[in-house]
Amino acid sequence: MKQLIGENNKVNYGCIDEPIEWNYRDFVLRDFFNREIKGLRKKRAYHQFNYIGISAGKYIAGFAIVDLGAVKNVFGFLYEMGSGIILESDDKCPGFSRKMDFPRNPDSYKARYESRSTSLLIDKDKDEGVLTIDCHFKKRLKIKGRFPYSMEKHRPLRVLNPNDPNRFTFTEKCSPLRAEDIEISLDGEKLPFDKETVTAIYDWSGGYLRRETIWYWTAFSAILPDGTSIGTNLAAFVNETFFSENAFWIDNNRTRVPRVIYDIDPLDPYKRWHVYDETGTLDLIFTPEGERSDKINGGPLAKAIFRQFIGMFEGYFHPEGEKRIDFHNIKGFCEIHRALW
Repeated sequence: MKQLIGENNKVNYGCIDEPIEWNYRDFVLRDFFNREIKGLRKKRAYHQFNYIGISAGKYIAGFAIVDLGAVKNVFGFLYEMGSGIILESDDKCPGFSRKMDFPRNPDSYKARYESRSTSLLIDKDKDEGVLTIDCHFKKRLKIKGRFPYSMEKHRPLRVLNPNDPNRFTFTEKCSPLRAEDIEISLDGEKLPFDKETVTAIYDWSGGYLRRETIWYWTAFSAILPDGTSIGTNLAAFVNETFFSENAFWIDNNRTRVPRVIYDIDPLDPYKRWHVYDETGTLDLIFTPEGERSDKINGGPLAKAIFRQFIGMFEGYFHPEGEKRIDFHNIKGFCEIHRALW
């Protein structure tokens, strides 16, 4: 098993297609002048989050558990294409709150959150090769499902990168996951959709992120009319200098993409987005339809602004030496995120 932190504080950077020993406490965190950061400052500098997005018929749902050290956050939403957000839930609590239990282990964990109106469980078991979710938001929206998920079959992208000389981030991404069982209900009524075509994206990140972190992000998952499964997870402004965290999947076959370019209007992000790479491996047009936005203001310790857009993709994937896959009318996400944490 590969260790996160090796001897002499060496972070074992790379693309990691095997289980990892998450010995993050062994890491010696240092400031700009290479002075060691200890105690509460070090604890608050560690951040971890897990996002899951689900595409089910005309519906798209997203939810996340977020630990920013000083602030904790759980959110979820349900969006109906053509209509907009049907329900949105957002719970925030201070870093010392016991409402959240978010284990430090990307391979196997049970992430939990419990408040008066909202509960969340994300259970990932690498030995069984399964991801289980059971979430209730505002006592109105219920999302419960089971997704086969293993490193061998689904080939997630797992990369460990520096984000400055003294900090690191590990991220795991995979798309699509196909539901073995799934139920989404609102106010006690099950939503109508074909369970055979339900897909999910998975995104987990943890580490000592830069004090100011910015990203553009793109993700979607789908089953094409001919039965081909496709998905992608892309980002810019995060970790372009070492191991790329960009990839797409066709029938669980992963293709890594070195770098992606975002041609967007940041002052008018409802204009079409063009996301592509220099070699022609992928080319996407995203048309935003609606958004979920949020602000986290934890004073001088943590601040974040993000706008997550829901819309439709068209474009293609073209792995080297293989058939080009064209697609259109694919539901998914693009996001603009900026944080001081």
